[in-house]
Formats: sequence, structure tokens, C-alpha cells
Amino acid sequence: MRRPAKTTSADKNAPSLDSFLDVVTNLVGILIILIMVVGITARDAIVDAAIGKTDEPVKPPTLSIPAPEPELPAPPKPQGPTLAELNSMAQDVASIQQEILDVQQQAKLAFEERNQLQLFLTSAETTLNQKQQELSSSKQQEVAQQRDLLHTTSQLEQLYDQIESLRDYRPEVKELAHYPTPLAKTVFGQEEHFRLRHGRISYVPMERLVEAMKNDARSHLDRARRDGKAVARIGPMNGYVMQYTLVSRSYEMETSLGTATRGGVELQNFTLEPETEELGFPVNEALQPGSRFREIIASLDPARTTITIWTYPDSYGDFRKVRDDLYEIGFTTAARPLPEDYPIGGSPQGSRSSSQ
Repeated sequence: MRRPAKTTSADKNAPSLDSFLDVVTNLVGILIILIMVVGITARDAIVDAAIGKTDEPVKPPTLSIPAPEPELPAPPKPQGPTLAELNSMAQDVASIQQEILDVQQQAKLAFEERNQLQLFLTSAETTLNQKQQELSSSKQQEVAQQRDLLHTTSQLEQLYDQIESLRDYRPEVKELAHYPTPLAKTVFGQEEHFRLRHGRISYVPMERLVEAMKNDARSHLDRARRDGKAVARIGPMNGYVMQYTLVSRSYEMETSLGTATRGGVELQNFTLEPETEELGFPVNEALQPGSRFREIIASLDPARTTITIWTYPDSYGDFRKVRDDLYEIGFTTAARPLPEDYPIGGSPQGSRSSSQ
């Protein structure tokens, strides 16, 4: 680029700058072109690398503008009570003060009224004492008699009220059982036995077992003489088993010829044991019509037979039921109390039953 040269008379002999400016301008243009070429080449390289990795079209970069931060509300400024609130509070305080004054005034009035009543009461008591002192002794006695009369009249009215209440009272009548033979007597004649335990009553065939024992004892006499003792068992009969013991004994007797020794075998004792404790029937069932107990009783003659009941401690109450029932039929009964776990038994040294 060439510019028209401005020549003056002073610069005619100075060197020219046009060529220097042309060189500088050409160098600047070359640099600009190189910068553009390098930028384009770098952009293409970046695009090719992105396509080779993701195979996705490259989107031009987008500018992200940060969203403006929301403004926080300023904290409320503390405010004092309004004028209306102050007026309301003042009215409340004035109302409370007025109530306090009213209560104090009422208390003051009540205190004055109490003092007046106390004064009146003191005056009345003083007047009464003076009047009593003014009365003569006869008047005082009359007043005392009137008081006694009033007290006696009150007591008399109470007695009349009690009498009226007793007229309508009906005492509870308790029936006492009376038996025609209050004294016990020894049983002789026919006797039938029953066992009462755990609330169950069962028939004990005592007479049949004794007869069977007499017959069975003959076969054990030799063993008793040889060994001094023999134990045997009979039964069961009606659920009971008898066990008896025979012993050999010797006695010395005085005769005209001197002392004589005699020996023999005799019964030591016998016991009856039930095969099971559940033998028999509950008393309430046994006393019902048609029971086995009723059948046995119906086969006996009340005029000739005594019923003996072997009773254990846990069945004394049931014994009274059975005794009362037999009494209604006409039988006399004999009680044979037994200790707990003690069997029915007998021996030649034992006692007979006592009936009532």
C-alpha cells in the first residue's frame, strides 16, 4: 500500500517511510491469517475427537447463566403493644383492684357482724345467769323436776316403741330331733353292718364271713399248734376280705390233784379290708328309692335287727343323715367310730355294739 508522499522543502533530502509501512502491514495480515488457520484446525480436531468417542452429534457449547438467588425476607422488627392493648390491660388492672376492695369491705362487714353476735350471746348468757340466780330454791327444784320429767317421758316413749316392734317379731323356730331311746344299750340279736367312708356307704357281710372263718379255721389248727400261730384269709365276699389269726395258748388250772396244764388254739383277732376304697355308693344316691342300700334294708325286720355303721372321721355328717333315715323307717342304729386308716375288726376280747 502506498500512500502519497508529502514532500516539503525540509524533507526532500530525508529517507522515505512508505516501504517500511508496507512491510509492517503485510506482516500483520500474515499473522491474522495464521491465527485464523490455527483456530479452524484446532476446532476440527476437537469435533473429530468427540465424534470418534460418542458417535453423537456435537452440540455447540451453551452458556449457563446462574439463576439469581432469592432474597430472604427481612426479620420482623420487634413491635411494642399497641395503644388499644395498653388501654385493655389498664382496665383489667383497675377491675382486679376494685374486686380486692370489695372483698376487703365484705370481710370487714362480716367481722363487725361477728363481733355484734358475740356481744349479743354474751349478754344473753349474762342475763340468763342473773335470772337463774334470782329464782328461789323452790323454783330451781321445779325446773329440775321438769327436766327429769321430760327425760323420763322420752325414755318411756322409747320403751313403747320397742314393745310395738316386739309384737311383730317372730323368732326362728329350730326343730330338735327327739329319739325315743336316748340311752345306749348293748346289741343282742341280729345285727347287720355297713361301712361309711369318703361319703360312700357299703354293706359288710360280717355274719357270713364269721361263719366262713369258723369252717376254715379247722384246716389251720395243726399249723397253729405246731408254729404257735397261723394266719389265713377268706373272701372276697361283697368286696371285703377277712384276715384272721389263730394262736396256740396253754393254761394252768388248779385241781384237787394239783396244778394241771391245758392247751388249745383260739382266735386272736380278725380284720376286714375292702378290695377298693370306691366300694359302695354315695350316701345321697343310697338314700334314694330303688337303690341297693334300700333293697338290703327292705329285707330286714326293724323290730329284730340293729344296723351297725362303722364310720370314719370324714363321714360323721353323712352318718347323721343315714341314722335319721333309718330312724324314720323304725331301725335302731349303732355307731362304730374308727380312726383314720384303721380297719374294721374284732377279737374275743372286744366289746359289742351299743345302739340308740
